[in-house]
Amino acid sequence: MNNEMVKELVETTGCDDFLANMLLRFTGGDVNGARRIIEAVPKDIFAVKLKFITRITGYYGACFFCFDQKEQRINRFVAVISDDKEIGKFDLQTDWYNFEEQLYSYSRTKKIDGVKIDQLKNRFVSNEFISRISPFLKPEQPVRNELLNNLIVDELYNVFTDTNIAVKFDIETTDVFRLNKNRDLRSEETEIGESLSKEGVDREKNGYEGRKDQSLIVLRVDPVLSPVSGSEIKDLEFGDEIQVRITDDRDIADYLAELIGGKVDSIRVPVFSKIIEVKELEGDSVGVFTQFGPGIFGMFKVPADAKIVTKINEEESRAPVHGGRREINPLIIVGGIVVVIVIFILLIFLSR
Repeated sequence: MNNEMVKELVETTGCDDFLANMLLRFTGGDVNGARRIIEAVPKDIFAVKLKFITRITGYYGACFFCFDQKEQRINRFVAVISDDKEIGKFDLQTDWYNFEEQLYSYSRTKKIDGVKIDQLKNRFVSNEFISRISPFLKPEQPVRNELLNNLIVDELYNVFTDTNIAVKFDIETTDVFRLNKNRDLRSEETEIGESLSKEGVDREKNGYEGRKDQSLIVLRVDPVLSPVSGSEIKDLEFGDEIQVRITDDRDIADYLAELIGGKVDSIRVPVFSKIIEVKELEGDSVGVFTQFGPGIFGMFKVPADAKIVTKINEEESRAPVHGGRREINPLIIVGGIVVVIVIFILLIFLSR
């Protein structure tokens, strides 16, 4: 694939070279199409910006972290804490990536309390905090601000032992690729007390790397059923190809349907998709996960005894039938034609 096209896609989306190459091959070199796919990735990462003041002990602080709902992980933690009132002037309404950069910039020029920052970080990245914050941050659901505020105040109290703590915060949603565009900030040496351990850095890196092989987009699809000649879904397994129709009504679904031949003259038509997983569900039904391309998946649920058209079924229905039916000798056909002609001539002759 053209290196310039790969470079453009990497720079504009934050994906890596490998994924850029895969998507460009999948879209036939359509950079805009590949970008549309990445931009349609669900925003299931919460970028949390907050600032606080401990009125009795006199600390001012500002903090940023990302909560990955899908991976149940806290990433990108950075904070500044001191007795400097200027920290209280950080603007929470600025974009999360600018807010993060402001914290790094402040840490390079101002004196901060590294001990308190480490204590706060240890609490915020802990499994206990993740389990407590997870119910408050769900994709496409409103944030319960009051409950989240109480949770943050509790964590701050454990660090500062102050009974009069004021907190303000703002939350944005983003995706793993937008986060990746700003990863250069993480490589800079700072005097901040954050000082991620090697284990922490590896865990963040593995968190991103692990997601490359996971879904970018999951489309709603319907299987093509065939009660007579289809294969039972419970008998199918990884790698089997089944026929489905993309029913998802999003714009990106329309683009993908047209790209893979699932749309002809504005009509969605069946296409084949490889099975990734067949999972038993409650109520005598199964959930099926299929793949169309790199990171492009389909999902549907059917009764456990449903029969679905597979690529093997389709090929068998088109193949000529042998064995069960006797083949007719061509000489018999020719002989029959000759007999008919002779009889026809005799009838004409006799009728005179």
